[in-house]
Amino acid sequence: MKKRNEEPRVTCPVCGDTEKESSYEKDHGMCSRCWWFLSPEAGGKDHGLFMIRVRVKEEESGRRMAEIRPRGFWSGTIEVHEDIQHETREAEKSWDFRVTWGCGGTDGTLDAIRTAENFVRAMDHAVMLAKIWKMERQERKEA
Repeated sequence: MKKRNEEPRVTCPVCGDTEKESSYEKDHGMCSRCWWFLSPEAGGKDHGLFMIRVRVKEEESGRRMAEIRPRGFWSGTIEVHEDIQHETREAEKSWDFRVTWGCGGTDGTLDAIRTAENFVRAMDHAVMLAKIWKMERQERKEA
């Protein structure tokens, strides 16, 4: 039986997770998942306890979506969506805001209590972001 050559793995200094050396973003000094959330090119920002990436779809009336990845999680677990409902007779446009989350799993770099605290803070930020977006849409509609 021939043994498969395994590619060397690199540990990310940002999240502590390991990934294949070919996927590691050497130029940025972090794994591809952290770079996805933290790179300014992708709309990412570091908020300390969590990373957030906001995308705006200009072709859809500026619809926004935020993906939040708490520290200690290996995937983006919380999303904030701004959805537009198509025009109806009663209203020109109707906007819907929702916050969703999933269990992305922990990477084992933090203890269970600290990981839960980071998740709660990220969730609070997601709810606040949805409220801000809703108020912005209402202000534009009234103007």
